[in-house]
Order: sequence, then C-alpha cells, then structure tokens
Amino acid sequence: MKKLIVLTIIIFQMNLSAQEFFPIPVDTTSVWRVYWGYNNEICVFHNNSIYYINGTEIKNGKEYYKIYEEGHHWETSVNPMNPCNGSSYDYSGRFRGGVRTENGKTYGYSDWYSPGLLMDFTLNVGDTLFSNICYYGKIIESIDSVLVGDQYRKRFNFDGWYCTWMIEGIGHEQGLFESMDEPFENFSDLICYGENYTPIFGNQNCDITVGLLENSSSINRLLIYPNPTSGNLLLNASELNVKIKSYLITDIYGNTLLYKKEVLNQDDMKINIEKYESGIYLLIVTLFNNEKLIGKIIKK
Repeated sequence: MKKLIVLTIIIFQMNLSAQEFFPIPVDTTSVWRVYWGYNNEICVFHNNSIYYINGTEIKNGKEYYKIYEEGHHWETSVNPMNPCNGSSYDYSGRFRGGVRTENGKTYGYSDWYSPGLLMDFTLNVGDTLFSNICYYGKIIESIDSVLVGDQYRKRFNFDGWYCTWMIEGIGHEQGLFESMDEPFENFSDLICYGENYTPIFGNQNCDITVGLLENSSSINRLLIYPNPTSGNLLLNASELNVKIKSYLITDIYGNTLLYKKEVLNQDDMKINIEKYESGIYLLIVTLFNNEKLIGKIIKK
C-alpha cells in the first residue's frame, strides 16, 4: 500500500512538472494584436496588426508555428513642413515569422534574425535574459502570476522602464517578435492576446477577428460610401427588406463611439465621423430581425 501511495505521488509530481510551462503558442487559436511601427524622422509608419497561426514549417530540424499578420497601415508626418505621402491601407497574409516553445524556452525567427531564443521562462529572480530580441539583457527583478482567462500564468518582471514584463503562453509587453530593448526609431505595444476567438489578456474589448470582415464598400446589402472617407459617411439601405433597429460605430478596441437606435430605412443616411482620428472603425448595424451587418470604415 505504501509503495502504491509513493508511486502515485511520483506520477502526480511528474504530471505537474510536465505541465509547468504554458507554451507559446498555447494552441493554433492563439492570436496577438500588436501596435508597432517606426520613425525615419520624416514619417511615422504605424501598423495595427493581428498575428495569427497558419501552418508549420521545419527550421534546423525543429517544427515552428508560422505566424502571419493582417491589419491596417497608415503614415503621419513628423514635420508638417516636410510631409510624407500619408499612405493608408489594409494588408493581410503577411508572413511575420515562426515560433515554438521547448522546455519552457520560446524560440523564433523573423526577417530580421535567424532561429534563436526569444524568451526564457525557466529563469529565476536575479537572472538576466539575453536573446534575439533582448540583446542588451533584462534582469528579472521578481516573478509573480497573472490571471489569463481562467488560468494563472507566470509573469517575469524586469528592471528598466521599457518592456517591463513577459508572460508564459503570451509574450512580452511590446509584443511577440518585437525588440525588448529600449527603442530608438522603433516602437511597439501588445494590445491584447486571445484564444478560441476571445480576448483573455490585455484590452478585453479589442478586436481579434482574422479574415472575418470584408474590406469592401458594402456589407451584405448595405452600401457604405465613400469608404475611405475624410468626414461624411453615407449609408444606403435601399436594398434591405428589414428595417434598421440600431447602428453603432466602435474603434478596433471595441469602444463605442456612436450609437443610434430606431433608425428608419432611407436612402443615403448621413453619418459624420470627421472628428475621429485616422484609422479603422467598425460599423455594426442591427436589423429588427436581429440580423447584424458588420463592416470596416476607414477614416483618412
């Protein structure tokens, strides 16, 4: 009987050890929204992106999850006297790199660096992380845990003002492939992380849909024009057979900016979004049969 108890304890401890680390990615539904860009002293190049998994590939005999990116790009001038062209466009299917986790260590590669260590979740307080994205090193000042969804995961807290943490199963404060060193012309920020199509860390209202919204001037039978727009937006609902119950406009983080209910169907309903900043917004129209029409609006 004692042997059986001892054996049970050993097996239990082995199971705990095997499940000690949350890998990156946790599974193929892992999604990251990252705001990143750079400044060349003429233009600031902004990218509001979603990183998602699409297949695997072998590098140096190891299997990596391939990470792709879709999002919105726009440019702003550093000096109004020397403006850039102000490009603004959506993009999708952009290969970002590969990532895998083995024994608590996350490895990755991108266009900027070959396969190598990104993050190490086996370190202890006082250790220093050196990696492809942490060239100058980060000292681990403390280790605690944070609630991610319904599970607690280890958070490693660094010294310094830039990139102050990394969390197992997620990434670090600045993103996934992005540098953890203090920036020069580059910048980035991890907005949220999600699994199973639901944000579970960071901004709980951020949009993590991938390829679900058509970049089109119409959403089903509702016409939106001009799109992109610099001010007034016209909605033509003449092809709808059901009246509009309400509509709202949100930013990409899910914050409601405009809400109107009890809308009568009519041609060329006007919405003014001139006061909104340049970027992507979502128009969500609810019909009286509770059908929802969802589309992108691009504000120039």
